[in-house]
Amino acid sequence: MPKNRDGDIVEVPPKDEEELMLEKLVFGDLAGLESNLRKVDNLYDFDDEEEVVEELDDGAEDSDELDDVQDEDLFYIDEGVQDHNDSDLMDEDVSSASDVEEDSEEELGDEDDVWVDSDDEKLNVSLTSSDRLKKLRKTPEDDLISGKAYMLRLRSQFEKIYPRPSWADQLGQDNEENSSDDDIILDDDEEQQQQQQDNYQQNGKSTAALSKLLTSTHQFVVTKQLKLISPSRISITRLKDANYQKLSKGAIQAISFHPTHPILLTAGFDKTIRLYQIDGKTNNFITSYFLRNCPIMSSQFFPQADRNIIYAAGRRKYMNKINLNTGEIEKISRMYGHEQVQRSFESFKISPNGSFIGLIGNSGWFNLINGTTGQWIKGFKIEGAVTDFDFAHDESFVVVVNSAGDVWEFELKGKLSSKSETKISRKWSDDGGIGVTKIKLGGRNNNRWLAIGSNTGVVNLYDRQNFSTSTQPKPFKTVENLVTSISSLTFNPDGQLLVIASRGKRDALKLVHLPSGSVYSNWPTSGTPLGKVTGVAFSPNNEVLAVGNEAGKVTLWRLNHY
Repeated sequence: MPKNRDGDIVEVPPKDEEELMLEKLVFGDLAGLESNLRKVDNLYDFDDEEEVVEELDDGAEDSDELDDVQDEDLFYIDEGVQDHNDSDLMDEDVSSASDVEEDSEEELGDEDDVWVDSDDEKLNVSLTSSDRLKKLRKTPEDDLISGKAYMLRLRSQFEKIYPRPSWADQLGQDNEENSSDDDIILDDDEEQQQQQQDNYQQNGKSTAALSKLLTSTHQFVVTKQLKLISPSRISITRLKDANYQKLSKGAIQAISFHPTHPILLTAGFDKTIRLYQIDGKTNNFITSYFLRNCPIMSSQFFPQADRNIIYAAGRRKYMNKINLNTGEIEKISRMYGHEQVQRSFESFKISPNGSFIGLIGNSGWFNLINGTTGQWIKGFKIEGAVTDFDFAHDESFVVVVNSAGDVWEFELKGKLSSKSETKISRKWSDDGGIGVTKIKLGGRNNNRWLAIGSNTGVVNLYDRQNFSTSTQPKPFKTVENLVTSISSLTFNPDGQLLVIASRGKRDALKLVHLPSGSVYSNWPTSGTPLGKVTGVAFSPNNEVLAVGNEAGKVTLWRLNHY
């Protein structure tokens, strides 16, 4: 009981109705706590997510209009009303110079500035306050000018000292022709204002524009002659970020180049697949596909260029098949009778010719489904848990590895069926392999190289031409430049370069030369802005390297050797 200063017990009167209501409002009550606890229990229940969404949709009639609207298009930034009339100067004394400023702006281009500061309209700059500013005067009487006019005069003076190069004018003309001919770029402001009204119409236009781009003759030029790269130094140049026009709202989980056209795919946990036309200069955003209730963990273009199909999957019991020609999205879950050994489609790879799609299953199972129909073909059982796999270039076999470093090579020749005998062409163990995370085959049409990465950052390189059936394979090179778990192993198409990366540490990426196995020391450097690397991909013609990171950016690097 509470006491006063004299030590006497003071009786506290009971709480009135107003105090009880205020206490409940501030601290809550037992019923509210139990309700919130039930919500927390279902917060990460991914399996029941679709059912919860369906129940909410049934009870909310007004939400039907927003079912097909992407999350990123439900909000927009109100930048206020902007006046783009550059002839409005703040001082009447400089009205004679306004015509000159208008002409200067027209000469400098019609493009809107990336950043517009409204305070520029209210700013007055005196051109007689210093000797440096006096150089900006058009006439001896010029004194006060507006902030916008001051900016234009600075730009004009800069271009007098450093004239605009001819290639920049040519680039601007090419961009205008491409945007008008291909109809690829959509106006972001119009899209934000009219998204809820004509979402379906815009999707149709994007699909038509993408189809027109895919039927164009602008394709990757793949040379058949092998150009040998220096093992000691790599010449590489940074290009414009691939997705600077439309950044991802989460970490990049998947990167894939179109097999013939300069189109790059990015996907991640924001449930959105985005496509970009890669030219290294503007990298126009083409279109996006929102997969409802499916945070994407794997996504890839189908290798057959004429099909124009994208496969994407997350931690779900199905896979999404997107037809770029029509914009239709189909769900593939044809694992009839094998659902217990394939509970998620999150880890998949498509074979080089598109005949098979491999899936990492449960309890040591590796499953094959048809690359066209999605029907289950065959399952392979290994010891332990499957950590990774990869297809041979000619689809003659597939290599599967477990966490202990045991490697199985299963033959894929002939007609495969569930009743056909499983043929193991070779089984061996990685040298010192503990905690294996990745395996990758490389080499131009001969699957010569094989790389195995572990959770300690060590990568073993093998030359399969030296394999024999009687002896245990030994790596010809062990790369120990990284110290965290290997999350990416990618060979370039001609098999001369290998990228190893780890998402456990910033800038943890190395470029390895083959067949020497030497690691390039001149790139990346300590100042290379890679971030935590989450995905790597080479273009089909070896010229471009795309690196995605945890911040949602995809940096592009041109290999000058090609």
